Amino acid sequence: MRILLTNDDGIFAKGILELAYKLTHEHELMIAAPSLEQSGRSHAFTMYEPLRCKEVRLMGLDDKVPCYAINGTPVDCVKLAIGNLSFQPDMIISGINHGDNLGTNVFYSATVAAAIEARMLNVPAMAVSCIASEPRHLDCAASVADNIIKKLNASGIKTDILLNVNVPDCTMNRLKGLRVTHLSFQEYELRYHERVDPRGGKYYWIPAEKTTRCDPEADNDERWTREGYATITPLKIDITDIDHMTGYKKLLGEDFV
Repeated sequence: MRILLTNDDGIFAKGILELAYKLTHEHELMIAAPSLEQSGRSHAFTMYEPLRCKEVRLMGLDDKVPCYAINGTPVDCVKLAIGNLSFQPDMIISGINHGDNLGTNVFYSATVAAAIEARMLNVPAMAVSCIASEPRHLDCAASVADNIIKKLNASGIKTDILLNVNVPDCTMNRLKGLRVTHLSFQEYELRYHERVDPRGGKYYWIPAEKTTRCDPEADNDERWTREGYATITPLKIDITDIDHMTGYKKLLGEDFV
């Protein structure tokens, strides 16, 4: 398969390199990733600044794997790789992200946004995250991703594939298994931390404290990863609220104006 790798931690991050090591022997790869970290940028893309693309070398990878550092977002990287670098992938994988992308965090995640952009371009895609800010077992997450690719390939990969994968930071023999499950609900402290810089000016830092708790019996990604399972959540582009469509048609109607 021809696989495009990208991420939001930057092209020199350990996660994308570990994934490339795992896949390079069986697949034709291209890496197009941000030159600097883009975490939390969601589906942003560059509009008012020039994009620059520089070919780089990544340690341990064969010269046959072209690697490009791009001074933009993960979405920029996907668009540029296909539209300008003429790489037509059979699949796009975003990751391995350093840290989780559980639940409603997918709305903030630039890792997941790159996979969504791929799906919008009719390319099957997967976002892969390891649940640790400084992961020690990226090889496990890479193996999970590799196993998913093999099973999808064996069954016939379709263009509508969009998967969000989260893997605990553990060795492969400690991983309990895999669960296909729902997104959980993640909510964080609203008030930003107020601090003062050395010159006496105020600045604010985003809080990381969660205010939601996961039901221990819930069927969602937070519950299962906490119990030691890797999780897969299929996503889709259309976020229309179908359940309430009829109600709004009755309430507002086409004769509203």
